[in-house]
Amino acid sequence: MYQKIGRFTPATSGTNPSRGGYHGGLIVEGGGKYKDLTLGGKHYFAFCQTQDVALYTATAAIGLIVYNPATSGVNMVPGKWSVTVWATSATMTGMVLAVSAQTIVPTTTTAATLTGKSLLTGSTGLAAGSCIAYSVATIQVAPVIAWPLFHNTAAINTVGSEVIDGDLEGAFAFAPGTVAVIGALGAAGVDVNIGLTWEEVPVGM
Repeated sequence: MYQKIGRFTPATSGTNPSRGGYHGGLIVEGGGKYKDLTLGGKHYFAFCQTQDVALYTATAAIGLIVYNPATSGVNMVPGKWSVTVWATSATMTGMVLAVSAQTIVPTTTTAATLTGKSLLTGSTGLAAGSCIAYSVATIQVAPVIAWPLFHNTAAINTVGSEVIDGDLEGAFAFAPGTVAVIGALGAAGVDVNIGLTWEEVPVGM
């Protein structure tokens, strides 16, 4: 067995050696399981600040919407998510991860507050991947729930606000021609901060 020091040139076939560090140690995920993806420029994120959130079934979607174009050639694999409900939402009782087919570019869009590679190089103009993140988008078909994220007490306010987060750990992937939506459960909400990370993996890998 032999090891390669440094990063591999991306390939979709063939056999690679194990990766070794500059001191000869075998590289496995360490220093945080997303570190290697981030430093390799293969990890992405989106953040929406002080965001209204529509009911997850809305085709006039408001919240955090990640569109994977039909021609992207990648599967979008979500990882960490985080939400802060910091102002009174009278009847919103949680948030969910939802999915819908999307064969065309969404219309009437507003970009996410900040999005791009999680290898941060500044506060604007971050390098983008194949998937596109929005805070507002009109989509083709009403989404359906793929996974519940959390339940909150209705009419939560600043007294009871907190960060609610989790990690999907590759349990789901969104194929080309879909949208992933983090939307409201119960009823629309207001003033929510939403974050999501994802990896873009070539189809067939």
